[in-house]
Amino acid sequence: MGPGGIIFSNAPMTATGPDGTTYYVKGWDCEVAFSEVAGCLLAAEVGLRVPVADLCTFNGQVCAGVVEVERPIRMVAPWLQGANRIVNQGDLYAVIAVDAWLANDDRNMGNLVGTPTEDGRILLSMIDFERSKTLRPNPTIESAGVPPRGLWPTSELGNLLRQTKPQTPPTDIIRKIQGLTRDRIDAIVRPVADELPFVDWCDNSVDVLANRAERIRVLLEGVWRAN
Repeated sequence: MGPGGIIFSNAPMTATGPDGTTYYVKGWDCEVAFSEVAGCLLAAEVGLRVPVADLCTFNGQVCAGVVEVERPIRMVAPWLQGANRIVNQGDLYAVIAVDAWLANDDRNMGNLVGTPTEDGRILLSMIDFERSKTLRPNPTIESAGVPPRGLWPTSELGNLLRQTKPQTPPTDIIRKIQGLTRDRIDAIVRPVADELPFVDWCDNSVDVLANRAERIRVLLEGVWRAN
């Protein structure tokens, strides 16, 4: 287990660890715990900036604990108006690649969080991977059911990114995703599943993730054409 012994604070969806760290907690004894933690770990593996996530326990229930982003700025829309105001500007398109790989159709302005830097810009962290279809029950069917258009960020974020969309998908993140072998994906995902006895679809998730990693360039090209 990860940060065991966390103690709930007054806010119903946050918890405080023994070291004073604030965690956002979700997925009590359900598939959300698996998809959130495994999704964050996979995104971090390919170099995306995400908060630390791990499984934790409370009153005998297992859940996902996601460390609060340092000095969080939750209203990031004003920073997105200027290309030079985001330190890791490229991650705005890299996260689309990761979401396409994970079949995560829930990317919007609300799951980007900023951390201020000394030069007046912000570093973006990508949060909320719990709806990744590759990590939910029936991953083969559910991930195949997400159309290319559904893998582009929605609402305001999606509209902003269309205005500056590069002609082709980002090659660096494609290479990193393609470089993940089935064994490496299994090594990341299975320890999470092993802590959650109700997750009986881990093998299927690993197979789907490995297959989509091999096809990520084609998948992303479809997303680019549809959006």
